[in-house]
Amino acid sequence: MLGIIIAVLVTLVIAVPVSSVITTNYQKKSANSQIANADAKAREIIDEALTTAEAKKREGILEIKEESIKAKNELDKEIKERRAEIQKSERRIQQKEETIERKSDAIEKKEASLNAREEEL
Repeated sequence: MLGIIIAVLVTLVIAVPVSSVITTNYQKKSANSQIANADAKAREIIDEALTTAEAKKREGILEIKEESIKAKNELDKEIKERRAEIQKSERRIQQKEETIERKSDAIEKKEASLNAREEEL
């Protein structure tokens, strides 16, 4: 019976530290695995965030370019309209000048005609 007790005690003395070491190693591996999983997940999240940020950046740049093109087109249209108005005004002024010149020529002819009549009289 003493042999059995000694055998049990020896088994306990050996089994307890061995199981403790095995349990500790298992817990370390489990913790390391969880840390590795968490790191991988964090990298995935960061990569996804960077991808999303780049997409938003490209989208924003594209919107700015579109707005710039739209503004340029509007300005070009406005410039074209103003040039047309200026040309129209210039044509009107030229027509008025021509009309005034014709009237002036007519007045000069009348004056010359009147002067000639006066000299005849």
